Amino acid sequence: MPERENILHVRVTAADADRLRRLLREERLDIGGRPRETPGPGTELTIEAFVPRGKAERLARDGVAVDVLRDATETGRARQAEVGHGNRFADPHEVPYGLGELLKDEGAGG
Repeated sequence: MPERENILHVRVTAADADRLRRLLREERLDIGGRPRETPGPGTELTIEAFVPRGKAERLARDGVAVDVLRDATETGRARQAEVGHGNRFADPHEVPYGLGELLKDEGAGG
């Protein structure tokens, strides 16, 4: 199975609303939030999105800039390393660490 591309968290800045709408129609983006006007003069709009690394480079075009904010895949891996791996509910006298394991209660009517 081929390895998947890392997902990047990017900020897309368009020179105007028409360019941003055109980009969003042409590209399938996993967007985070709503478009915002950039501070200062002009009509620039920004929106954040999550896209595969290879696609991020292809989004930039006339009137559209793309800034990589972070590698979301690597950030996710770092957060997962912080999660415990044991059953935190195994011993009621231990302080729970990490996520617990969901156990199916065979005696419950369900």
